[in-house]
Amino acid sequence: MDFEHLLYGGEAMNNARQENRNFLYETLEGINSLRAQFSTIFFEQIAPNIYNIEIPPDQEYLVDTILGRFTSAVPPELLGLNSREALAEANILQFHDYPYGELRGNGVLIGFVDTGIDYTHKVFRNEDNTSRIVAIWDQSIPGAPPEGFTYGTEYLQEQINEALRAEDPYSIVPSRDENGHGTFLAGIAAGDDKTVADEYFGGAPNASIAVVKLRPARQYIREYYVIREGAVAYQDNDVIAGISYLGNLALRLKRPMIICLAIGNNDGAHDGSSILERYLERLSIVSGLVIVSSAGNETNAGHHFAGNITNGATQSFEINVEEGERGFTVMIWAMVPDKISVSIRSPIGQIIERVPLAPSKNETFTFTLQQSEINIRYIYPYFKTGGLSIEIRFLNPVPGLWSITVYGDNIVNGRYNVWLPRVDFAERSTRFLEPVPFTTVCIPSTAQNIIVVGAYSYIDKSVYVASGRGPTADGHIKPDLIAPGLGINAPIPGGGFGTFVGTGAAAAITAAACALLVQWALIEENFPWITTRIVRNILIRGATRQEGVTYPNNIEGYGRLNLFQSLQMI
Repeated sequence: MDFEHLLYGGEAMNNARQENRNFLYETLEGINSLRAQFSTIFFEQIAPNIYNIEIPPDQEYLVDTILGRFTSAVPPELLGLNSREALAEANILQFHDYPYGELRGNGVLIGFVDTGIDYTHKVFRNEDNTSRIVAIWDQSIPGAPPEGFTYGTEYLQEQINEALRAEDPYSIVPSRDENGHGTFLAGIAAGDDKTVADEYFGGAPNASIAVVKLRPARQYIREYYVIREGAVAYQDNDVIAGISYLGNLALRLKRPMIICLAIGNNDGAHDGSSILERYLERLSIVSGLVIVSSAGNETNAGHHFAGNITNGATQSFEINVEEGERGFTVMIWAMVPDKISVSIRSPIGQIIERVPLAPSKNETFTFTLQQSEINIRYIYPYFKTGGLSIEIRFLNPVPGLWSITVYGDNIVNGRYNVWLPRVDFAERSTRFLEPVPFTTVCIPSTAQNIIVVGAYSYIDKSVYVASGRGPTADGHIKPDLIAPGLGINAPIPGGGFGTFVGTGAAAAITAAACALLVQWALIEENFPWITTRIVRNILIRGATRQEGVTYPNNIEGYGRLNLFQSLQMI
């Protein structure tokens, strides 16, 4: 197969590429060595030591061979969006006109890997109508990908400025934000209506902006995970590529970068072991690069259950399945070195007897009195953790209460965690009957050493009821802090303003605070070098802590964002 033609052959070929099966693979092996072993399979490096593998439909027979050769290759996981007078509350606003030196984000880039941006909105323009956006990589538009990547189109500032001068901007730069999530976050962090004084401004109104618009998840992956129709979903390999692109852009422009992530899922072990989580942790030691991630909005969704089991014992939990539910996946994660197994009972009393544990066991069951199909897959030993994961996939489940029984086959620790898909991926009332609200921080915010932000209301000071809670599955405190995330007005596509609710908004405010801090440290040469880990330490040291509350805790972390206090305590 001519991959150059496939990758650069225009829209038809790029659409054909959407039919390819793809896998995420982490290795120290070089790309030339990989290509030499399988010359007809496409290998693309999307970040250091991380590759995207694609297999065309006419070579599906190679899937088992690939998985046998590259044992740590995994299918992409899907992520959704984490957002649904805050600057003064976080003590950011006073630095805009600070008598001892303004901090407004000058010289700093804030990057977003999200739904795109309405680059025509006035809050992203300078007084002379030029753009404050230095680059947009729209992964969904085939044409001219950035250097080192093979899909999408990169639009640089010169092209965006040309578009803003045109009668029809989208004839030159056709990238749009159809959802509004990315535009909203960028406005909170770095928006500024420079045409009308104090009309609207974000936390870092002089920062420059860089955007990655994620391409939608491939249909076959949506179907595998039985994602609810209309739900916004992105693949983790595209997220990794977007983060890698922003890091390379910062190096190219020789400017510090804050990356704001407001996406997440429930599909992993929640212990920092996924490829995306480990990639973010590696970036946390890079000077001039700061990673901020939202905690997610899962606490009140009923999507997490945790149990403790002893050797030889059994324990059951129930899942309420909503009428009209097409399907969903349940993920059970045992602690190392435990071994467990499961049985299932349907709402009408039909039973799948205990399925004995065996390495890489995969069985499918159908019920004679209903249309439901259940696939049980034991992933053991799981290469990321060395332990056991159980994936239970429900197709056309009968509505009502489904019961899953866990058997303690060989138990040392006893604790296990179970997750349903994140908000929007399944129907709203598909949830555990007795959920556990802790350990609900979304992946990738379970990565170590990045800045993880929950949300609270700056109006009544209450913690947002959905704000993700820790600890991680391996016991780390999360979130690191909380910031305003409710009732925040920000730009939306089309030139107007609106409100979203959630930890994504809190992450954007925190990203703005980081931009001001990095301006003080690097641009104004008060601190020789700075990393995510250092910024995280500065912010949690200066966080506001309430009397009578023990810190750190798994609801507020180390307290509430307070940039002024953090700078004072350096």
